[in-house]
This record gives sequence, structure tokens and C-alpha cells, in this order.
Amino acid sequence: MNCVHWRHEGNAVFPSWRDREDYLERFGPRALLWVGELREAQAWGWTPPALCTALRGRIQVDNRGCCVELGASDVLLTEGGNGLRVDTVGGEARVAVLWLAPAGLRGRASVDPLPAFFAQDSELAIALNRLAQSASDLSVDTHAVLDQLLSLLSRRQQDLAQALANCPGRSDRHRRQLYARLLRAKHVIDHGQAVPLDLAALAQVASLSPSHFLRLFHRVFGASPHRYLVQQRMLRARRMVVETSVPIGTIAQRMGFINRCAFARLFKQQFGTPATRLRRMALMQARASVTRAFGVVGNGGARVTYSHQPEAA
Repeated sequence: MNCVHWRHEGNAVFPSWRDREDYLERFGPRALLWVGELREAQAWGWTPPALCTALRGRIQVDNRGCCVELGASDVLLTEGGNGLRVDTVGGEARVAVLWLAPAGLRGRASVDPLPAFFAQDSELAIALNRLAQSASDLSVDTHAVLDQLLSLLSRRQQDLAQALANCPGRSDRHRRQLYARLLRAKHVIDHGQAVPLDLAALAQVASLSPSHFLRLFHRVFGASPHRYLVQQRMLRARRMVVETSVPIGTIAQRMGFINRCAFARLFKQQFGTPATRLRRMALMQARASVTRAFGVVGNGGARVTYSHQPEAA
């Protein structure tokens, strides 16, 4: 696949087109790589599938009504044929967006890849970063890096094959379209705010009736939407307990729990230990890691020496 580079520095213009026909007229059946600084939101009414990542800072990507926040090593593959909006989170950011060639124009491919969010996928993020660097580094073989990136993406798509196989449909195209609808709702659960997400709201995201959505979601992902929602929120809560100093009660509120006691019971049931104890254990492990890395001598730890150095007599 050929690739067009579009760098944005300073006051340079952003890539733009009106629709599919305009994209093809401007770039032809090729991929488009955009690398540059992002100071304000940019939006397109129609785009091919796109790989998005933040090279610096954090960004928020809105695709088909699903907002996903991306940081280091996060990569989002958007759903083609829909609008795309990219904005900064907390200040300026540097982004890389790779729009793939429109479906039907990539040799044997006749359908767009399935949308997906790859959290902390360093391998895919590094390949996308290398492709971004190739725009200004002549020593980097752009075609080789692009081929490696597309090969990684192909393997990630194969991982979705089992869930796709569980999705009913009259044809492969119909199954993929239905699966993409379910993924929209799943991504909302995975990355949405801690706001009420009832069955009707999620079904509307997937453009399905509530009863049909409930049956399909359970069939494809192995859990009801409500159970999956609770599981994801508890996993986010566990990360906040272990990795931050946010009060437990505040975490419970952010995860949508009005009753802290209910949150505490569910947390212990889910992870086998209370949240407060898990935080203490995480702190102890962190201190032990520091102690192994550094040797502390003297009263009150006033003097620190590297552990591989001999202590003073």
C-alpha cells in the first residue's frame, strides 16, 4: 500500500476533504499519514478507517459517537465510513493518524477492518511512531515500516475472528456490519464516563432494539451488557486503587457507585481483598522495590547509596 505523508507544523493547514469521492480525487487509492501538533479540535465528516495515537500528550478521538482517550502506547482503529473528531486533553499534543485506503481499493480487500482499541499496545504504537518518523528521516524505509505495521494490524484483526464467528448474519459482510455495531456499544462501556448506561442507551448506540442487542451482546462477548459494564468499571477502580492516591470513596463515586458499602462488597468479591488492603499492599511492594534498588544507611535514611556500592564502615 502506498502512503502519502502530510506533516503539520506551526500554522500549516490540516488535511481536509469533503467525502469519499473527494478523498479519492485528492489522494487516490492510497493511505494518508498525518503527523503534527494539535492545539484545537479537528473534524472530518467522512474518513476511511484510521489508526490514531498520541506521540506526545493525550488526545480524545470521537468516532461514531464513541469517545476514546489515548495516551502513550494506546492505538485506536476507527470505524471507516463515519465522521472523525480529534481533540487535545489538557493542552497541546502531537498526533499521528494513518488513514487506510478506502475499502475495495486494497487489492483483495473488499471490506474495512473491524474497529478496535489497543490499550498499551507498545508493539503497534512503536510501529506507528516509526512510520511517523519516516516522514522526516530518510534513513527509514517507509514501505518496510508500513508493511510491518499492516502485518501487525492483520494479526490483531485475526484475534477478533472468534468473536466475529459468534455473530449471526446472512453473509460475512452482514456479520461484520453487525459486529461493528456491537463494538460501538462495547467501546462506550470500555471508555465511557461513569454515567448511567442503561440497556436502552447502549442499544441505541448499536442501532438495535434493546432485546435484540441484549441477546447478541451476550452471544458475542459471553456476558450481558450490565455484567460486562460492572466488570470494566471494577477493573478501572482496581487500577485507580493501586496506581493513585485518590480516596476510595471518591473512586467509588467516579465509577458510578452511590453506596460506598456496595462498592466495597463488590470489590472484595471481585478481587478477593478489600480496596484499602490492596492499596496498602501496593504501597508496601513499591517501597520494597525502592529498597532493593537503593541501600539506605544512617539515621532515618538521611543518606542513600546505590545498592551495588559497599556500605561505609
